[in-house]
Amino acid sequence: MTQSLTDTSDNVFIERRQRKRCTRCQLLIALLIIFAGSFTVLLVFNFFPRLINKGNFQVISASSYELNNGIAIDADLKINFPDDVVDALENGIPLTIAVEVQVLRKRFWWRDLVIKGSTKRFELRYHPLTNVHEVKNIATGERYSFDSRQDAMAVLGTIRGALLIEKKELNKNEQYFVQMRILLDISRLPSELRQVASLSSSWRLESTWYQWQINDKSQARQQVTDKIDLLPVLNKQGVAAKPAANDTPDDTSNGSLNKEMPSNEVKEKIE
Repeated sequence: MTQSLTDTSDNVFIERRQRKRCTRCQLLIALLIIFAGSFTVLLVFNFFPRLINKGNFQVISASSYELNNGIAIDADLKINFPDDVVDALENGIPLTIAVEVQVLRKRFWWRDLVIKGSTKRFELRYHPLTNVHEVKNIATGERYSFDSRQDAMAVLGTIRGALLIEKKELNKNEQYFVQMRILLDISRLPSELRQVASLSSSWRLESTWYQWQINDKSQARQQVTDKIDLLPVLNKQGVAAKPAANDTPDDTSNGSLNKEMPSNEVKEKIE
C-alpha cells in the first residue's frame, strides 16, 4: 500500500512538471509569434514609405492673403516625372495629379482640427497623332492644350488667387493653419498598371505637407479689386484655351476650392 501511494505521488509530480513545461513552451511560442508579427509590421511600415518618391513632387512655396470676403492662396509647385512615368504618358496613359489642401484650427491640448479640406484632380494626357499635351480639370471638365509637356506642367505647378475659405468661417480668436501637398493619383491608372505602380518608387510620387499660418500678418495682403488675377492657360495659338462644348464634370469633392471660383476663371491649377 505504501509503495502504491508513493508511485501515485510520483506520477502526480511528473504530470505537474510536464504541464509546467508545456505551459512554458506555449508561452515561448506565443512570444515568438508576437515578436515575429511586430517585426513584420515594422518592416512593412519602414519599407513602403521608402517607395514614396518625394523628390519629384514638391510644394516650393505657398502663402495666403485676404481677398474680398475670403482667404486666397498662391503656390508654386514642382512636378517632375521619372522616365518610367514619362514613357507611360507618351504611350497614351493618362496621369492624374491631385492637389490636397486642408485648413486646420490649432488646438493646444489635442490634435489640430481639420475644418475644411479639398482635393482637386487634374488629368494630363498626351495625344500622339496631334503631338498635343492636354490638361483636364476633372471637377469642371474643362480641357486645355499645350505644345509640350513642360508647358502643361508649368501651368499645373502655378496657383494664383485660389479661394480657400470665407473669412466668416474663421474665428478671430483662434489660430489657423493651411497645409498643402501634391501627389500622383495611382488609383486612377488602368488596372493592369495600378498594381505595378503601387510597388514602384517611380510611380509613388508624393510631396510632403507644406504648412503655414493662415492669419500670419506677414503673409496677408488686402485685395481691393473684384477680379482675381490668374495666370492664363494658353492653347497652341497662344490664346486662352476654352473647354470643349461636350465637357461635363466627372468628379466631385468638398471644400471651397472646388465650388467658390467662377467657371470662367478656372484657368489655374486650383479654381
